[in-house]
Order: sequence, then structure tokens, then C-alpha cells
Amino acid sequence: MGNFDVIVVGAGTAGSYASYLLAKAGLNVALIEMKRRDKVFKTTGDAIGIHHIERMSIKPPSDVYAIKYEGAELYSPDLSIKYVVLGKGFGLDMAKWAQWLISEAEKAGVHIFDNHKVQGPIIENGAVSGVRVLKPDGSAEDFRAKVVIDASGVGAVVRSRLPREWWVSEPLLPEDVSNAYREIIQVDYEIEKPEYIKIYLDTNIAPGGYWWLFPKSSNTMNIGLGLWGKLSEENGLNPRHNYDKYLANSQYTRGRKVIHMGGGIVPTRRPLPSLVANGFLAAGDAAVTVNPVHGGGIGPALLSAELASKTVIDAFEKGDFTERGLWRYNIEYLRAYGIKQAMLDVFRLMLQTLTDDQLNKGLRARLLTEDEVLEISERGSLELSFIDKLKIGLRLMRVPDVASKLRLALRYMNEVKSLYEAYPESPSVLSSWYGKLASIYREYTGRLGITLKWLSNT
Repeated sequence: MGNFDVIVVGAGTAGSYASYLLAKAGLNVALIEMKRRDKVFKTTGDAIGIHHIERMSIKPPSDVYAIKYEGAELYSPDLSIKYVVLGKGFGLDMAKWAQWLISEAEKAGVHIFDNHKVQGPIIENGAVSGVRVLKPDGSAEDFRAKVVIDASGVGAVVRSRLPREWWVSEPLLPEDVSNAYREIIQVDYEIEKPEYIKIYLDTNIAPGGYWWLFPKSSNTMNIGLGLWGKLSEENGLNPRHNYDKYLANSQYTRGRKVIHMGGGIVPTRRPLPSLVANGFLAAGDAAVTVNPVHGGGIGPALLSAELASKTVIDAFEKGDFTERGLWRYNIEYLRAYGIKQAMLDVFRLMLQTLTDDQLNKGLRARLLTEDEVLEISERGSLELSFIDKLKIGLRLMRVPDVASKLRLALRYMNEVKSLYEAYPESPSVLSSWYGKLASIYREYTGRLGITLKWLSNT
């Protein structure tokens, strides 16, 4: 019972979808989940862009969608400025979404072991060859496979227990995450424009992050906030405390009836140095694939699951499950999304240094237009003509202190982009490449006036 082609740990979005794709390709797949399958549920903002859904090889049923979105409204701290950024998407019913993905995996032939807790990896001869599992009856069993995919979420129960000298095991630090809390509530009023998600910048309510109101119907919403983990660690900030203080009894939550509450850690950083090792890949939150600026993780989880699955299928065709044999996952992930993720991490760090006053002034001066905000958030960069650059230059003159930080961020975003485009084709030269990445970040963060722990270890 304990021998498979592939073991996938975690039945969330990334794990269930990867399992489905691998089983459809004819592989013998075990999907191991610590919760009972009917209790699998991810506490998130519940939103996903339509392009992620359209990319999937299976079509979700209509009942997984709670609402359809037309875009986002972005508010300045003093609420005097509103940006409207268009972009179609959905608000998901996460419980139905999870159960649908698990059932599709099972129908494809995946062996599902729910209520089984992975205790750690089995490592033999420098390669991951399986996982040690605690079964519902309290006994332990070794599950073995040619390849293990960790899709266990931010806890990364396999990846975090791999040897520290392996590139893929780089730990998450407080500076790499947002600490979030949210509630799904019913209110006693009609939400204005429920087809738009609402994002609020306010360093009192959500220092180093933002707070959100994502409608799920005309009178229900997902409302919450995320705080930069670095500030939480240094100042003892707690997202639940800030929610209770600023949002729980506010005008936005009038008549509040709580449907669900929960929180967690959201990885919001550059990509891992590598997503693979001998016999191992990571996907979804376990691979820190979340968008560093807005914290969206469902879409990137689907993408990473797709690319990881393609790599594993190719590895079985070639019979090569080594780090080198799985390396194409790194290359394809960076091309599809990781380069943008790295650039957005640079942008994130700049945003986290801005005060409310600077945010108000910058948004009021429209240093970036709605289209430019959309381009940065979707592509991670700005492709500008000479006229566009001239227009931006004139806008930047209005708020010089904010403009200087924006220019700095855009410059280093391009430097990081160039380096990631030159990501090594094999693991043998990753150390040299990583040193260059650290050098860029060290210079950039020095100019921003912030200190990151990961740089002191490099």
C-alpha cells in the first residue's frame, strides 16, 4: 500500500490539482492530507483572476463561484482618492472549491489518504524517497515514491525538514510574510458595487500591508487585514487585535453576523532559490508562490501545480528524478510567473517604507495611473514609450520624496528582472547566481533604509 510513483502532501488547491494532472497522465499517485477530506478549507481572501481559471485543464462547476468580480477599487489612507483597476475574476466558495478538486483527483485515480499526518521526509542517498506518515489509528507507516511534491501550505511540512544546505529548504523569515486575519460576515446593508473588491491602504490599521473588503454577495463579505511580519515581530503587532480594534465594529461591518473567522501566515516574498531537490518538488504556498504585493495565492498555486506536474511527467519519461532532472520546473516557473514575483517583491519592499502621508500624496498626484498599477501587478514591470516616460517624469515632479522611492524601486525591479532572466540552466552555478541576487538586495535595501535578516546570512 505504501509504494507509489508520486506522493503529494496536502490536499489544498496546489496538491489536489497536481494529483489530478499526474493521475490523468497515468501515474500512481498518493494524496496525503492531515485533515478529514470534508474539513479541507483554506482561509484566504477567496479571490482569483479569471485567467487562472481559463488556464485550468478542467472546468469548475458554477457552484464554486460565490460572485463574479469586474475589478478592484484601491483607496488612499484618507479615503480621498480611489483608483479603479479593471480585471475580471471570481470570489470562490473555498469549501466547495476544495471538495470539487479533491473529488476530481479521486475520479482520476488518485489514492486519497485523509486524516493522515506527514511527520517528515524519508531521505536516502541524498534524495527524498518518501514520507513518514502517522495514520488515524496512531501507527506510523513509510510511504515511498520516486517523487514527493510538498503542497502542504505555508508550513511546508516536508520542505522545511529537508537538510539546510539544500537550496529548496530556505526558511521563511518574518520579513518574508504577512500575518493575516479575516472574517466572512453578513451585514445589515447593501454593499455598494459588490462586483468590485475593495483594498484600503492604511498603515495604522494594516502596517506594511493593507486591509480588504471582498464582497461575496450583496450583503456578505470577506473582510480582513494583513500586517508585515517584520513589523509584527519587532512591535508585537497582531492582526486579530487590529481587526477587533479598527474593523469589527466599524461602519463597514454594521449588523455583523460572523459566518467564519480565521487567520494565518501568507508568504509574500521573492521565489525560493530552487523549487526542487533530488526526488522532490514544492508547489503552492509550500513553494512561496504568492503574489508579494496583493497576497493572492490561489492562482499561483494552480500554476505551480501545473508546471510541477509537467516536470514530473517528463521525469518519468526520462527516468531521471534527480535535482538536475527536475530543474526545468525552476526555469518554467520563473518564465511563467517567478520573474514577475521577484520584481513585485522589490516593489513590495518600497511600498512598506511609505507613510500614510506619502501614500496620500502619491495617489493624489497619480504617480502611477490605474493602467500602470494594473501593468505592474499583472506583469511586474512597466513597458514604457518615450511619451509615457515623459508623462511619468512630469507626474513624479509633483511629489519628489515619494517619486525618488518609486524611481528606485523601478530601477531595482529591472535589475532583478535581468538577473532572474539569467537564472542558471543547472544547479551547479546556483551559488554564484544567488550571491549576485543578495548583492542587488543588499544595495537596494540599504538605500531604502531597511534591514533584512536573510542578507546577513548570505
